[in-house]
Amino acid sequence: MNHTLQMNLHQVEGALIRLLGLIERRGFAVTSMNAYTGEQHVEVTVDIHSAGRSVETLTRQIQKLYDVRSVACLTAAEAPAALGGSVAC
Repeated sequence: MNHTLQMNLHQVEGALIRLLGLIERRGFAVTSMNAYTGEQHVEVTVDIHSAGRSVETLTRQIQKLYDVRSVACLTAAEAPAALGGSVAC
């Protein structure tokens, strides 16, 4: 199942690499990503690779990263039209 995470990052070197590394190490695969540099805003759609993984746990772990200002999991109603509204958290 796909989940869309919306994050605001501090604009520093390596912030995006640390974010993507955390997602991969926690058993999720990035299926799509949109980054808006002017706003330090990133939207990542992830798919669960390993059974027993929770997107809520991933969200809490991302929030602990120093470079992350905020993180939110979008619901199907908030998902962009390009994703077809099939996102659930």
